[in-house]
Amino acid sequence: MIPRLLAIVLCGAVAAVGCATKSFVQEQVTAAETKLAEKVTATKAGLDKRADTQETKLRETAERTDENREAIDVAAEKLKDLDARVDDVNAVATGARAQADEVAAEGAQAAARAEQAAAATANAEARLTQRLAGRNKYRVVDTKAIYFYSGRIDIRKQDVTTLDEVAHTVAADPNAILELQGFADTQGSDRYNRVLARERMEVVMRYLVQQHSIELRQLHGIAMGKVSLAAGEKSTPEIMAEARRVDLRVLTPWSSWEDRTELDQTPVAPPSATMEALTEAPSALPMQVHQSEASEASRLESPARRRAPAFLRTLTPQDLGGE
Repeated sequence: MIPRLLAIVLCGAVAAVGCATKSFVQEQVTAAETKLAEKVTATKAGLDKRADTQETKLRETAERTDENREAIDVAAEKLKDLDARVDDVNAVATGARAQADEVAAEGAQAAARAEQAAAATANAEARLTQRLAGRNKYRVVDTKAIYFYSGRIDIRKQDVTTLDEVAHTVAADPNAILELQGFADTQGSDRYNRVLARERMEVVMRYLVQQHSIELRQLHGIAMGKVSLAAGEKSTPEIMAEARRVDLRVLTPWSSWEDRTELDQTPVAPPSATMEALTEAPSALPMQVHQSEASEASRLESPARRRAPAFLRTLTPQDLGGE
């Protein structure tokens, strides 16, 4: 019985203790739940606040991103405009380079033309200097002789062809000069032979002027008189016939001959000492030649010529190889 009672008492005690513990546990659990709820609430509030902050930041970031995108779009448009301008500048630069190349090419051509002009000027100056230096130098282009009967001055028929050939040679070059020297044989006095030689020379000149219109300025003549025989030489009929003659020598200025040679594209050799020795010497000219030259000089005395240096005023076109 006692054990049963003890058991009952023990069970009651245990039940009372169990009830007290359950209340305590419930209180503890409630207190823990309250704390946990407060923590959860505080955590949630913190998380919500952080989320709001993050959302605000994200919104601001999105706004800045939109602004940056707009700025990028504006920059892209500007870059397109800049690219277009760069293309325009490149096109202009290409055109400018092309124009510069053309200008450079034209400049090179102009420089080449200037060099050619300078060379031509130097050549012209050299030729003019050469003409001035050698204006009185002549070269012999033809020599002929015609013969006369004893004591006569008429031209023989067989000599007409010779005179015609000489006339054609002189007429071909207006700067040519024909030198005539009249001779006679040893018969008769010196005075008679000088007159006879002069008349023979004059009849030849008259034939050239009348039949071929040779200008008097181109004719230079002198009467040499009778021919002197060499020591020990006898007056044979052949020697006497050879003495009754007029020698004809055609000369042209060296510069005039050079001009004709250049036109014919024939190489020209420089004047030699032999040619220089052919410089025209003063000769007995007919009065008509002097008068013709004087009238030509007075006709060329223009105002521009009077302003030229003295040595240039003395030159004529014939001196320079012209007509």
